[in-house]
Amino acid sequence: MSEKKPVVTVDLGGTNLRVALVENDKVINRIMHPTPRGAEAIVGLIAKQALEFANKDVIGIAIAAPGTASPKMDRLTKAPNLPELNNYPMAAEITEKTKLHCIVENDANVYAMGETFYGAAKGLETVVVYTLGTGVGGGIILNGKLWRGVNGAAAEIGHISIDENGHLCGCGARGCLETYASATAMARLAKEYGSKATTAREAFELANLGDKAAQQAFVRAGSALGIAIAGMLNTLNPQAVVIGGGGSSAYPLLKEEIEKQLKVRAFPAALENFKLMKCTLGNDAALLGGAALLYESL
Repeated sequence: MSEKKPVVTVDLGGTNLRVALVENDKVINRIMHPTPRGAEAIVGLIAKQALEFANKDVIGIAIAAPGTASPKMDRLTKAPNLPELNNYPMAAEITEKTKLHCIVENDANVYAMGETFYGAAKGLETVVVYTLGTGVGGGIILNGKLWRGVNGAAAEIGHISIDENGHLCGCGARGCLETYASATAMARLAKEYGSKATTAREAFELANLGDKAAQQAFVRAGSALGIAIAGMLNTLNPQAVVIGGGGSSAYPLLKEEIEKQLKVRAFPAALENFKLMKCTLGNDAALLGGAALLYESL
């Protein structure tokens, strides 16, 4: 494998900001800070930490952030959790401070790049990644390239409706996948079915101990995922679907129901040689995915 120049990658969240130095497909240095408030403070911290990690060989900075990135990957056009960054010229400001090429992309898209190029789906070219967390996000890799859509808003797969009269979603629609398969939804479903669990983790632990109500929550979540994934298979015919995010720890409880739905809803041809898998990179997916995206952009 030919050596790759090192890059600085950033996983920017509403609570924490992680910065890493990635070289030859490995994270060789990392640090985490609380995310400051205000666009200038955020950019200043990223630039400062990037310069501390950077050496003469570093070729750029990639930022994974929660929100919709512009088609040019130079800023976030909509960032619900960090509204101060809406249309703020983040990449240009960081480039001015560091003299390094910088790109900004949606965090779920970057996560998908990581799992496709370095993680569970390494070696495959057409992959859909679902990230289960507070919500449900995702990313689509087609023929080895991130599919971003016309305005950078592709792969909002948590907002595909699986029940037209279902639960009201934060986006304003009803029956979105997110209202059944996010970690938040798993906790809510467990409570609705009669479990004493108050969080998704508690529901997971109780389900493994035989709590029928908690188990039913994961049956429903897995069924919802299976319906959504079957539609994705019939639309894109991917080689693999990867289940990622913090909620992926529940994969053993979700897998059977997902596969049941795929068998009855996906075209048989779409299931040939198809792989359903769990993520492998954990919190490093976005850090490594940022490197893959940066190499692609140069």
